[in-house]
Amino acid sequence: MRLYPPVFGRLSFFATLYARVAQADRLVRFASLVCFWSVVGLCSSISACEESLDISFVYEGQKADLSEFETQICETPTSVADLWTKTYTAPDKKLRVEVHGKRYKGFPVVEYSVRLRNLSTTEPTGVVSDFRSLDVDFSTQGEVELRSLLGSHCGADDFAPVRETLASGGTRVFATPSGRSSNECMPFLELNRSEKNGILFAIAWTGGWRADFTNLNDRTNVKIGMNRTHFRLLPSESVIQPGIVVFERKDSSRREFQTLIHRFMLEHKVPRDQGGDIIPPILAVASGGGNKTPEMMLSVLDYVRKNDLPFDTYWVDAGWYGAPHEDELYSNCGPNWYRYAGDWRVNTTTHPSGTLLPISNAVHDAGMKFLLWFEPERVQEAPIRAEQPKFCNENLLNYGDPDALRWIQNVVYGMIEKHQIDVYRQDFNMDPARIWAKMDSSTPDRVGIAEAKHIEGVYRFLDEMRERFPNILLENCASGGRRIDIAMIQRAHSYCRSDYYIGQKPNDTAFILGQNATRNTIAFLPFQGCEFNCVPVGDDYAALSIISSGVVITPSDFEGGVLRREFRDEETHWFKRTFDLAARMKPYWSGNFYALTEEETPPTDDVWCGWQFDDPRKNSGFALVFRRRDAPDETRIFSLGNIAPDAQYEVEFPTGTKKRLSGKELQSWRVTLPPRAFELIFYTKIVD
Repeated sequence: MRLYPPVFGRLSFFATLYARVAQADRLVRFASLVCFWSVVGLCSSISACEESLDISFVYEGQKADLSEFETQICETPTSVADLWTKTYTAPDKKLRVEVHGKRYKGFPVVEYSVRLRNLSTTEPTGVVSDFRSLDVDFSTQGEVELRSLLGSHCGADDFAPVRETLASGGTRVFATPSGRSSNECMPFLELNRSEKNGILFAIAWTGGWRADFTNLNDRTNVKIGMNRTHFRLLPSESVIQPGIVVFERKDSSRREFQTLIHRFMLEHKVPRDQGGDIIPPILAVASGGGNKTPEMMLSVLDYVRKNDLPFDTYWVDAGWYGAPHEDELYSNCGPNWYRYAGDWRVNTTTHPSGTLLPISNAVHDAGMKFLLWFEPERVQEAPIRAEQPKFCNENLLNYGDPDALRWIQNVVYGMIEKHQIDVYRQDFNMDPARIWAKMDSSTPDRVGIAEAKHIEGVYRFLDEMRERFPNILLENCASGGRRIDIAMIQRAHSYCRSDYYIGQKPNDTAFILGQNATRNTIAFLPFQGCEFNCVPVGDDYAALSIISSGVVITPSDFEGGVLRREFRDEETHWFKRTFDLAARMKPYWSGNFYALTEEETPPTDDVWCGWQFDDPRKNSGFALVFRRRDAPDETRIFSLGNIAPDAQYEVEFPTGTKKRLSGKELQSWRVTLPPRAFELIFYTKIVD
């Protein structure tokens, strides 16, 4: 069954369609598509207020009436999407708002980005306030449901589902006042109009954002933008504002919708290499931080090679940089890792050669990728603060300053080139909102400019890195998963989705979180993972709860393994069995996702949780379900996706046991488990 109507890309078609609206109720519903209001720019749906705008703002103290602005629309069809640009030029001929959009073919998705520009070369614009990249009314009736996920704040409830009813007359505000895009709340927000219909808003902004939902009884108004905007643009100046990606769910369940979102993300919003192929997830081993000596690092690599462990990436985390200094060698990153952020010289006390080439060369000789950690936006005890004080605001490097941006690009790009870095890992361990506000406070009519320019600088830094090193994989971290938004997802994978996984945690809280992070976020975050060091050796339930499309293990986190003691044979055997299993699962994460449990799972121990990944090209995949410790039902039946009922399938279990099942049996997969247990199967369609 088709889950969504086709998306059309011509204004002439919409004019014809609009004229026929009164003829059929079906066309009224069709005309309410997001694609319609994004192109026409006048209203979000026929039943909504016609004065509703796709953007809104206050200009010189008055709400901008866009009907008084000079408006131009330009469309360019492509094989992937219909592109459009809509510009609004203020009557003063200085302020111009540029909206650049895409209507994707094959998906019910509209995307657009926003830029504000001063056309004058001599005068500032008037003051722009309360700018909203999205301000639209959607037709609704009575109460509506809002859904989201908690952000990543290093807690057991990271990524927990948020589900609220918004009554008529009510307003609900979601926001990230810290300045990190997924700290307080994930920037993926659903407005459900009925059981089978809704809208998902993905906010493309790696700073602080705000989303207001107001139920007006017969419609719901949605406003999305930066937390605070009140600024003039200087002569010839321009700034970006949050982008928006809007998905429409029409005549489908939320589970079906999540499968569609995941497929869209894989096709259009994940990093690809120079040849246009998806850069696959990684399976990484780490020596810990770069505070380890080259000899210690090589001993971890030797352990991997000697035991034929299936890792494809060698991970060097924080601690390798700074002025020459003694360091504590055995803890993960040592006690000094944060002190020297911003001083990207290799610490010659630990690495006498002054480079990391001994380990980089050995990693490449082993046929593995080399990953190196940076935190380029933060400057602590770094010479640049004294040498170029204008580059820094407290301990934040100002990416909005072109000279500061050029300096950090030269430094980091030089390290990438010299060491042939295959995976660039970017961290960000601070909340920047306070500093941005302080930067703006000296000029009250520039509120929001510091953040807007910094975020644009971050995107330029990453995009120009990709241009220079087209096959590099970018990895996104921010004290765990505090910068997960669609703008970063399209640029980078996220293998530290929460710092809660670091170290042992009480009961099964870390493993419940591992299951939740995969089940609840995988639809829009296809390539993700986390540290493995919270898993007790031998605990398969814990291991499979933590393993997602990617994972990283630091052997020395297991009572000093490799560096301070030799692993016992039974430990090594379990590592190999576990990560061979992860390696077997890895290709399927690039297939289709099917949620096997109905709703996003909560941070409790009384539910089942599960998912399936299927490669339709190979007619094979895997399915994994967990019965948590206090889940009441010992038997559940799960409906697997993309299974032909009349076909036969070979089903294999992790023990190696195989059996044949009919497609009809597999479509209604019956699982019986004791408390705190899992079932994992790999299946392949039998072709006679």
